[in-house]
Parts: sequence; structure tokens; C-alpha cells
Amino acid sequence: MLKIALTGGIGAGKSTVARKLAQLGAHVIDADVLARDVVAPDTEGLAAVVSRFGPGVLDADGVLDRARLADIVFNDAHARAELEAIIHPRVRQRARELTAAQEDDAIVVQDIPLLVETGGAPNFHLAVDVEAPRALRLERLVARGMDRADAARRIDAQAGDDERREACDVVLHNDEGLPEIERRVATLWNERIVPFADNLRFGAKEERPEQLQFIESDTAWPTRFEHLAARLRRVMGPSAVRIDHVGSTAVAGLPSDDVIDIQVTVVTLNAVDMLESALGEAGFFGRIAFDEPKPERSDASEWEKRRYCYADPGNLARIDFRSIDSPGQRFALLFRDWLRADARGRADYARAKGEAAGEADSLMARTDTEEPWLSNEAWPRANEWAEASGWRPPVC
Repeated sequence: MLKIALTGGIGAGKSTVARKLAQLGAHVIDADVLARDVVAPDTEGLAAVVSRFGPGVLDADGVLDRARLADIVFNDAHARAELEAIIHPRVRQRARELTAAQEDDAIVVQDIPLLVETGGAPNFHLAVDVEAPRALRLERLVARGMDRADAARRIDAQAGDDERREACDVVLHNDEGLPEIERRVATLWNERIVPFADNLRFGAKEERPEQLQFIESDTAWPTRFEHLAARLRRVMGPSAVRIDHVGSTAVAGLPSDDVIDIQVTVVTLNAVDMLESALGEAGFFGRIAFDEPKPERSDASEWEKRRYCYADPGNLARIDFRSIDSPGQRFALLFRDWLRADARGRADYARAKGEAAGEADSLMARTDTEEPWLSNEAWPRANEWAEASGWRPPVC
């Protein structure tokens, strides 16, 4: 089951996107609807609200007067937090129940206005933000009958666009009318959501294209790493001693394949094997693998790891789980830090990668062509730099 979080500021057009996703075949769960359901008459949630805020928040029929309650909490952060402590856990529980009732191959979209504020993005395979310019959002809200000043206050009370972009995997710009946003949603559905769901259903990682090309260093790579790392932390818990961005995409200015390399340090690889099912549910699929032994450390058993990849076609990633005392764990961190510190090393590595790409006609062949440089050049030079600089592996 593919689980998607949909968010966006008030007036951005989130409901429009949700309707289109439902038309395409997603099962949409609306957090705003659930927030009303959990405080409906005769519910435990309503009783809790009345206990905290008094019977004055009820109308003559005993129904929650949402406008009156909003007036109480809007300018009182403490009161708002208390209300959220009543509402949010009940909404999350109901959303879990509705999600669990779906078929295993369903695509479930949860419409969550406060996704960023509640830190919920890592609980989903994909987080989508709907965005529109502030002026356009104001005009939409006024057209719905909202007072302009009130609309501005509501916009300002929510997370900003930058915060939502930072937390979400996808940003859908809704600034060119209904046909265009529906086209963008359909493209996202066909090119990313459906293939992602298929990969989850069949337990398959997203395969890297054989002709994957080098691209210039991308400022989005660190954010993509953070999204993946947050999902891994949720699954791994304390079994992950540390999670690091490694490889070429972790070095600013270095051209690379558009694939995020991650190292997860564990005490023992058995911890990874025990979490294989949970990792699969989160979209990570892998196998036993070995790094190429380096000089002075020729015992292949020392270089055992678990190599996983992600199922999202829009965020290609390799995740290497290595034990804390292995030479591979140390070298991944050393190699990254050496490249960050040594401009000549970066240039030489970029040249070696380019030559390997020119000589090889497949990813496997290219890796084989690049490996001698890593063993004969990178290994001794990085270790010499570590000794000269006093570098030590980061504290776990």
C-alpha cells in the first residue's frame, strides 16, 4: 500500500488536487473531515473539548460551535496546543483505521493541512505540497466569502511555503488554472505515484537506468537525503547508530549520478535482517552484499554489508547498512570528508568517474572500471589525509 501525505496552505488548492487524485483512483482521507467527526455530538472527543473549554463552545443543539472555539484559540498559543492535543491523536487514530481497511494494493492519500506543523511527513512514502502565490490564495479565500484580514491572518498562522517545500518530496504549483493543475496531478500520478505503488506491490526497488548520466551538483540532494533519512530513522529506531549522507551527492560541487548514497551504521547486520519486513513496507528493498576489499584489509568477510535501494522512481537512492567496526563503514565517511576538504582529490575523482563512464557501456562495467582508482588512489590518499589532519570517524 502506497501512503501519500497531501498538504498545502489555506487557499493553495489542496482540495482540488485531492479530488483529481480520487478521480484517478486514490482513496482520499481528509483530515479536516476527520477533525469534525471526532468532535461530533456524543463523542469522547467532544466531551474532552467541553471539559477543557467549557459548555460555552456548544450551540443550542449541543453541537460544537467551531467559530466560537476558533475565536478562543486563534490568538492563544497555549489554548490552541491544548485543543490540538485533544483533536490530533483522535484524527490520527481514525486515519489509521481507515487506511488499514483498504486493500493491500491501494494508493491512500491523506489530506493533512498541518503536516509540517505536526512533523508527520516521514510516516508516508511520499509527501506532496500544493503551492500558490500568497496574493492568489487571498483572492480565492475572499471569493469564498472570507474577510480579507481574517484570510491573511489564517495564512500567516500556518507554516510558510519554505517550510512545506523543505518537508515535502513534491511541490505542485497551482497558479495557472484548473486544467493545468489537473494536468500536473495526472503527470505525477502516471510518472511517479503508480510506478512507486507497483514497486511496493511487487517488493521491487526502482532500478537505475543503465545509461544514467552525470549531472552537475544539485542543491536539492541534501534535502532528498534528509527525507530518506527521516523515513529510515522511523523504521530503524535505535538500531540505527547513525545515518549519514555519503558518496558523490554528499560533496558540494562534485558531479554525480542523480542517486543519493546513504550509510546506516548499525552495531550488527543482524539488526537489519530483523527489520527486513518493516524496511520493505517503508519502500526499502535489499540484499546481502560486499564492498570491494581495499589494500591491507583483504579479508572479504570484513567488507560485508546490506545494500538496499528505494522504490520511489522520483528519488533514486542506495542505502548501505554497515556495522560500526567495519572498514567499509569507516572508509565511506573518510572518503566523503577527504573529498570535502581536498579540492585536488575532488577534481581527480571527477576525472576518474568521467573516464570510467566513457569506457564502460553499463553501470556494472563502469563500477568495475572505477574501482581500481578507489583502491589505488582514494584509499591511500584519504588515509594519508586522515593521519595528517587528525581526522577520526564521527562519534556515534
